[in-house]
Formats: sequence, structure tokens, C-alpha cells
Amino acid sequence: MIKLIACDLDGTVFDDNKVIDTELKDVTDKLKSKGIAFTVVSGRNIELMRNVIEHFDLELPFVCNNGANVYKHNELIHADCVDGEYADKAARLLYENDICFRVYAMEDVFCNRISDFFLARMKGFKRSFRDYDPDMDISKYNTLKITCDFFDHLDKVEQIQNIINAYPNTCLVKAEDNVYCVNNISANKGDALKWVCDSLNIDISEEVMAFGDNENDLSALNKVKVSVAMDNADDFVKSQCDYVCKDNNHNGVSSFLKEYFKDILDV
Repeated sequence: MIKLIACDLDGTVFDDNKVIDTELKDVTDKLKSKGIAFTVVSGRNIELMRNVIEHFDLELPFVCNNGANVYKHNELIHADCVDGEYADKAARLLYENDICFRVYAMEDVFCNRISDFFLARMKGFKRSFRDYDPDMDISKYNTLKITCDFFDHLDKVEQIQNIINAYPNTCLVKAEDNVYCVNNISANKGDALKWVCDSLNIDISEEVMAFGDNENDLSALNKVKVSVAMDNADDFVKSQCDYVCKDNNHNGVSSFLKEYFKDILDV
């Protein structure tokens, strides 16, 4: 029996205009009344998730930064940072290749160049950020992730990914479109979701349903009992899932939930 539903946000719960699935709150509220809980598992940082937390009245722990953080309300309850030495090496490598990126550390945020992606995200970002300086030592910070937008250097993705993935316990994973994230290899959505499930005494492999659309969702999708890819997902992601639902622009998540749980939702 499913006891928990876990959803990615961008490309899944959000449509392309960053509007939340318009029927999902109603559906998840009804499912909660039937004993089926709801949480989110996102690549976003806590500042960019506050509207989601408020919208869904989230009481359960939720996952941020591709698994680097787990929060409950505003309290950080789990963190898994990039090794300082390799965070510094990755930032220098990205800078040398003129890649647009942000270093999200627990203590500060550093930015190298601005893209349309980052401009859009800045609207909900409350913390100030500093320009990245290659002379600074990132290794002394607790880096949660480095988000990179390869929009004007797509030809460099594979080369840079190979270099960063060769760093011990470090990986560069696609998040959405041209955006990739540097994380600790253990800071992934699947392990973070399992951490949440263990804290709730829920069996992730038998009692959880998850939704996602991109490569950084696979670690979670591959661990759960029922995995659902959005119709807008990468073909490889779709091939790894049990189901494919409507795309993110047509309330894919809520439509699937209403059909899957129709016997208990009376819809």
C-alpha cells in the first residue's frame, strides 16, 4: 500500500511558466485524509521552495538541493555537502571555461555570470550573493551544490562532466534543460528520500510513489514502489519508470493521482 507520494518540482509539479499543478493541492489533501502523505523532492534551494511549502502546507520533511538538504518547516535536519577541495576545483574549472554558475554554500552564495535561468530564479531568492572570484578559497565553505547553466557552452558539458565526475565523491548531474548541478555523490534525491522515509518508518521500496522528469530524479524513481515519469521527461527517464503521465503543462501529476487512486477518492 502506498503511504507517501514524493514529487519533483520543476518540469513536474510546475508547468513551464512555474505555475503549480492547479488541482494537486486538492488531490493531495484528499489523499492525506485517507492516510497517504505528500512531500516534495527538489533540486531547488530552501529560499526558492517557500511558496511550495506554504501552498501545500507541508508538515513532513522535504528534500532540497538535489538531496544535499532535508528540511522540516524552516529547520535543517540533514545536510550532505560537496567535499570542500572538490567544490573549489569544480568552481575553478567552471570559471576557466566561462560557464555561468552559482555556488550555494550554507554560509554564502557566489555567482559567476547571469543567465535567463538565474534571472528567473532570482525573483524568489531572498539571500544576497557575491561575485565569484577565482582567488577565493571555496574549500572552506560548506557547499551544498553548484548550479551551472551551460546555455552558451553546451559543447563543453561532456568534457566538464567527465572531469568533475572523476573527483572523489563528486558528480555533475543534469537537472533541467541546459542546467546541471555539482553535488556530493551521496547527496542525491534517492538517498535523501530514503532518509526521509526511514525517519517516518515508511518502506521506500514498498510504500512510496514518486514523480519526476529528469536525470536527477532517477535515483529516487529507481528506489520507490511506483515510479511515474512526466510525458515531457527525457526518453531515458521514461524508460526507467513504471508509468508515464500527462506532461507538466496539463496537470500531469494530479491527473495521474486521480486515476490511480480513484477507488478511494471517489472521482
